[in-house]
Amino acid sequence: MDKELLEKILAASRINVQGDLVLEKHVEHEIGNVEAGGIGIQIVQGGADASPGKPRAARPASADAVAVLDTPEAQLLWEKALTAGWVDAERQPTSRLSTKVAKAMFANVMVNMLNIPNPVYEPFEALWGETDLGRSYASGNSYEKNKRLTDEIRKTLR
Repeated sequence: MDKELLEKILAASRINVQGDLVLEKHVEHEIGNVEAGGIGIQIVQGGADASPGKPRAARPASADAVAVLDTPEAQLLWEKALTAGWVDAERQPTSRLSTKVAKAMFANVMVNMLNIPNPVYEPFEALWGETDLGRSYASGNSYEKNKRLTDEIRKTLR
């Protein structure tokens, strides 16, 4: 199926897809997942604001939000991150950053190296389609494995 046609159909149906579309399950307000070891798919009927208690929707990548990640200094860090395998050529996290906390740890290192102003995680949330990276960082930064991950990221980006 043509990508543009699929996007129009999903938009007209008010279906938001996060992740790679490999399985489609039409169950209202449910999460459809591939079997263990597969890629999880979330199909949400309506917007995130439609149901109270749901996390807020990811912000679309705006030029202003992502501009701080396009400076010459940032480009050098992105090249190092690509070489180290943290991100792909489109600056999307690779399997080395498979969890939201790992993405938040990477973003935090970049924030500190680039002196990104508040709201510091917004550019990464916009670029990656994530939400609440700051909260993920706060909940995971005290664990030793995440401290080691942060040190490893920092070392490869120097």
